[in-house]
Amino acid sequence: MINNALDIRPYQARLARYGRAQLRDFLQLPAAERLRDCLEREVRWEPAQRSDRPPLIPQEMATGEQADALRLREAQARARAGFEFLFDRYRMIDAHQEGRDPGLLLHVVVDFLNSAPFLEFARALTGEQGIRGVSAIAARYRPGHFLRLHNDKASDEDRAFAYVINLGRGWQADWGGQLQFVDDSGDVTETMIPHWNSMSLFRVPQQHLVTPVARWAGDHRYSITGWFRRA
Repeated sequence: MINNALDIRPYQARLARYGRAQLRDFLQLPAAERLRDCLEREVRWEPAQRSDRPPLIPQEMATGEQADALRLREAQARARAGFEFLFDRYRMIDAHQEGRDPGLLLHVVVDFLNSAPFLEFARALTGEQGIRGVSAIAARYRPGHFLRLHNDKASDEDRAFAYVINLGRGWQADWGGQLQFVDDSGDVTETMIPHWNSMSLFRVPQQHLVTPVARWAGDHRYSITGWFRRA
């Protein structure tokens, strides 16, 4: 599934120096195309928001354009008070463990990411020999979707690196949806555009965000994202 021509040495050096890198042409092209097709046509998406701030949307209008617009307005209002996010997701690990959606390609992806060859690749790439597993969700950012500043540190999971396999087509800088890193002074130190078939990778914890996707974006920001875990 990984591009056989990928030379990881420049990325190893960059990860060691800066703690983050973006690998271009990450997957074999047929694999990237098939995975993108799955995300676009076969996944049953659900809204992802802060679980401790439930949306005030009546059950009878939980789906549809009107619900989407209301959900976005509510998320934007809550974001003024602190950390918030809104995008569409598919919980790949949960679905795999529960046997949901049999035959869905994403189940094969979960097995691949947690296979011995991929884990060895992850250890070689990052230099982190303690990596023991990979978590994953599918994500779709539509216009207005965003992820406010946070650092990915978790109390219930030992995360070594975060990754994002980007599968939006022809992404342009002014479409938004950019992964940005922020220093202690509040300045943006690096921006990663979600280029087609790239993997953005960074050591945890680091302050970062995803900028809102613009209304004129020519595609949705599709991805597979998660963490390389030590335990």
